[in-house]
Amino acid sequence: MPFVVRNIGGTESHVGYAWAANMIGYMFCLLLAGLALGRHNPKNTTRTAVAVNFLSASVMGILVYVILSKGLVGNLYLIWLVIAAGTVAGGAMSLFWPFLMSWVSEDLEGRILNRRLGTYNGMWSAAAMIGPLLGGVFVETSTLLPIVFTAGGFIICFLSLTVATDGSVQTTLFRDVETRPVAGCESRATLVRFRWMARIALFSSWACLGVTRSQFALLFTSMGFSETWFGIIVTIFGIFNFAVLTAAGKSIFWHFKPLFLITAQTLLPLSLLMIIFGRSLPIFILSFIIMGCGFGFAYSSHLYYGSCGSKKRSVQMVIHEATISIGIIVGSGAGGYLAKNIGLYQPYWFVLTLVAVGLFIQLTLLLHSKLTQKSGS
Repeated sequence: MPFVVRNIGGTESHVGYAWAANMIGYMFCLLLAGLALGRHNPKNTTRTAVAVNFLSASVMGILVYVILSKGLVGNLYLIWLVIAAGTVAGGAMSLFWPFLMSWVSEDLEGRILNRRLGTYNGMWSAAAMIGPLLGGVFVETSTLLPIVFTAGGFIICFLSLTVATDGSVQTTLFRDVETRPVAGCESRATLVRFRWMARIALFSSWACLGVTRSQFALLFTSMGFSETWFGIIVTIFGIFNFAVLTAAGKSIFWHFKPLFLITAQTLLPLSLLMIIFGRSLPIFILSFIIMGCGFGFAYSSHLYYGSCGSKKRSVQMVIHEATISIGIIVGSGAGGYLAKNIGLYQPYWFVLTLVAVGLFIQLTLLLHSKLTQKSGS
C-alpha cells in the first residue's frame, strides 16, 4: 500500500494516514460492535467481514485503475477516496479478528490454550511472510496487481470460513457469560502486572511496525533499493516473527518470567537505531530480523496473558486488537506527518522515544512488584 499510494500521487503523509485511517476505522467499529451488538455466531460475523473487505478492495482497485488510466495522478479527492475504502475495510475487520480469536480459544486454558493460540499465530504470521514478498513483486510489475490479488484472497477466505465447523459457538463482545473457570494462572496481581507489561510491549512493537511498514518503504526505495527488496526484508521479518510465535506457542517456560518481556522491549530500539544509522541492505535485513523476534514475542505474550484466566475473554481480545490499532495509528499516522513536515528520519526518533518510555514503565512495574514482595515478607 505505501507504493500504491505513492504511485497514484500520494505524499509521505498520505502513506502514513492510509494505514492509520484503516486502524481508526477498525478500532471505532470494534468498540461500536461491542457496545451495540448482541450475541453472534463467529462464523457469520467473520464471513460478513470478509465480504465487505472484498467489496472495499474492488472499489479501491477501480479507483486506482481510473487514476492511472485517466491521467489523474495526484488528484487529492481520489487519493482520499482510496484511503476511505481502506478505512471501510478496517471497520469491517472488527467483525473478524476478535470473533475469530474468541472462536479458536473457546473454553481452553493452560497448556492447551497456549498450543491453540500458537497454531492461530502460526497461521496469520505465515501469511505475513508470503504477503509482503508477493506484494513487492506485484507492485513493481503493476500498481493494480496487488489489489486484484487481495480481492482474490478474500474470496478464498470466504470459502474457507463457509466450510469451517463452528460448533454453534456464540461470541459476545464485552458481555461474555461469566462461567469460565479461572485456572492455570498466577495470582491476580501478578497476572495484571504481566498483562500491562505485555500491553506496553505490544503497543511499542506495532508502533515500530506502523512506521517501518509505511515510511521506511519510501525511504528504502529512495536509497535506490527496489520494491521487491522491501518485500523481501519484510518477509524476512515475517519469518522470524513466525518462528518466535511458533516457539512460544509450543512452550511454557517463558510464562510469568519478566526477563523475556524486558528483552523483547529492548530489541525494538536496537532495531530502530539500525534503521536510522544504517545505509546498507545487510544492516536493514538484520534490523528487521531483530524487530521480528521482539515483535513475535510481544504479540504472543499479550495474547496469552490476556486470555489466561479471563472470565470475559472477548473483552481481552478487544483490548488486544485496540492496543494494536493504537500502535499503528500512532506509528503510521504520526510518522507520516513527521516525515512530510519535519524530516524523513523524525518518525523513527519519535517511535524510539515511545519505546524507551515503555521500557521505563515496564521496569517500574517490575521494581514495584519486587519491593512489594520484599516488604510483604
